[in-house]
Amino acid sequence: MAVGASYPTKIILAFRSGGICAFPKCGKHLTYDAKMGDDAHIGEAAHICGEKPGAARYDASMTDEQRDNVRNLIYLCTDHHTIIDKVEADWPVSELQALKESHEKQVRQAMEEAFADVAFPELQTAVSWVSKQTPAGNGSFDLTAPDEKIKKNELSNGARHIIAAGLTSRATVAAYVEAEAQLDSDFPERLKAGFLEQYYGLRKQGHKGDELFELMCDFAQRGMRRQADRTAGIAVLIYLFEICDVFEK
Repeated sequence: MAVGASYPTKIILAFRSGGICAFPKCGKHLTYDAKMGDDAHIGEAAHICGEKPGAARYDASMTDEQRDNVRNLIYLCTDHHTIIDKVEADWPVSELQALKESHEKQVRQAMEEAFADVAFPELQTAVSWVSKQTPAGNGSFDLTAPDEKIKKNELSNGARHIIAAGLTSRATVAAYVEAEAQLDSDFPERLKAGFLEQYYGLRKQGHKGDELFELMCDFAQRGMRRQADRTAGIAVLIYLFEICDVFEK
């Protein structure tokens, strides 16, 4: 019996979609800015091939696992989810697959291009939560070659491209961390602690490889809307990926 896409799958879908509805010319940001606690993704993981018999574009030859895989989901607002299912003739599988691919490709390109413009103001926004974090009491800041870490963590070329793009911001992130450390000597350990806590939690849940990487990227963005701020968050993650035991196996 179909149980629907898992919560981690929905998070990965939201990350790949930039938190934005993939429907043409919609552009709606689908994140709720929480007054308390973490912000929440409010977009819907719409099935390209329907989830159950009678649903739009249902394909009886697919398994439930295939139906609920991120590859068969497209991130939409409530209105456009309703449209693609109610007006099925206008939105066949091939059209939705092309739309998903185009939207997610644009999101990734925008993110990779934005690494070149990461600066202190964006980094300050991206790590504003660090001041409330308890310093890390374990782990290390030993340098590990990115290629070695990518292999050890079984990351694909897609993750490799994001990491390579993110490393172009390494000097800026390093300079920012050093500057913050002059004001708060515990800042580097606080920064590492927040990411390690999330990383170990996800590992404990069984996530690994690209799935783990994308969930960590979503965590690094922490519901931010501006592309510059979102990319700065990932730049910090990739900086830590290189210099400490975030993503070490």
